[in-house]
Amino acid sequence: MNDYYARSIAFQKELIKYASSIFQTYGRELVLRLEEYNLLQNKNNCIESSTAIGFVLEEFIVSKLEMYTHCAEESYRIDRFIGSTTSESYDCFAEQDNVRYLVNIKAEKSGVKNNAIAAISQLHKNYCLEEPQMEKNYVVLKVRYSVKDAYEDSAYKRAKPRHLYIDGLESFCIEEIDFSNGHQQDNRSWSETKKTKNNGRLIVSQSFREKNRLPEEEISYQRTFQMLSDIVSTNN
Repeated sequence: MNDYYARSIAFQKELIKYASSIFQTYGRELVLRLEEYNLLQNKNNCIESSTAIGFVLEEFIVSKLEMYTHCAEESYRIDRFIGSTTSESYDCFAEQDNVRYLVNIKAEKSGVKNNAIAAISQLHKNYCLEEPQMEKNYVVLKVRYSVKDAYEDSAYKRAKPRHLYIDGLESFCIEEIDFSNGHQQDNRSWSETKKTKNNGRLIVSQSFREKNRLPEEEISYQRTFQMLSDIVSTNN
């Protein structure tokens, strides 16, 4: 395994270990409350079918990862991006051995695929334009969840409220993917002053990853840097 990819795999294993430990503290069950009211209690709530839960879960895990890794003095120290993450392609980061690990957390509800990574222009800015001399590794952490109805826990004789249940975690890095033969994206446009296809979000499905996987020896920051630059330059 090449050294760059080996370090990425090591980071991803630790990241999933941290996130798993955090969720296990809550029995993988999270109750969404405001002023002590369970916002998911009514099955006809307006939150469950929106993107709100995704944002809440992402904020929860970023905050907890930062606290967990700073307090426990783990192998990697996770830090929050300072500023609004809506203008960036990642949620938090870590730096070690001259590699900056950019972590994009994606909440994925059971039965619904969340394959969008980030706006291509934002990804290119963070990955290629900001400190290009610094090697980067872009990691996607998927947090899979479902909504569980209230039930009676017979073993402990207690009522369980309607809650979010963490089904599992998965990670991958975009450096594993060969974009030289094309890419997939949506056509979102968040800029009125400069309309470009690069405002669209890069889409990476599991099937695309499997069909366009780079040989291990070719995985590198430099190669992905060039592929993202090529996408941006030909996408206008």
